[in-house]
Amino acid sequence: MTLLLAGCSAAGSSGSTSQGGGPTPAGSVSGSAPDSSDSAAPAEIARSRATTAYLGMWRDMTQAGTTSDWNSPKLAQYATGDALSAISRGMYADHLNGLVTKGEPKNDPKVTSATPTANPTTVMISDCGDSTDWLKYRKDNGKLADDKPGGRQAITAEVKKLNGAWKVTRFAVEAVGSC
Repeated sequence: MTLLLAGCSAAGSSGSTSQGGGPTPAGSVSGSAPDSSDSAAPAEIARSRATTAYLGMWRDMTQAGTTSDWNSPKLAQYATGDALSAISRGMYADHLNGLVTKGEPKNDPKVTSATPTANPTTVMISDCGDSTDWLKYRKDNGKLADDKPGGRQAITAEVKKLNGAWKVTRFAVEAVGSC
């Protein structure tokens, strides 16, 4: 799936596309936010919940990609706005082209900023995801859709607290080999 996400990449970058749909978290990610104690600082809680939402978005995209289900209600659990639109459009294109995604890529997200500082509502995440094991296949015959392997890709994401829930609002996946 190729995702084009407006406003997410820096000027002059090599593009904002995802080869193979982009990476997803390694291993299982819980659908709920991590438990936070009263002693945890609001900034720590925000960073943790934003990271959980980011990983949840990739997990849900991975699951929906196995059938190219662009209407999966799970897609909106951790994504909204430009992010949800790009995911849905990409899945719909895969559906029309008879493609499904198999495998499970890996993520290694890092919080790069959280604003406002005292009680963040916006968190920026940087990642070098690996889509080596998450590729497009022909639905009709199960063969690999093309000869382009996945690989390591730079990803940036904006995660916001909206109506009490953390959701990815925008993300950009750069070309394979960008990290």
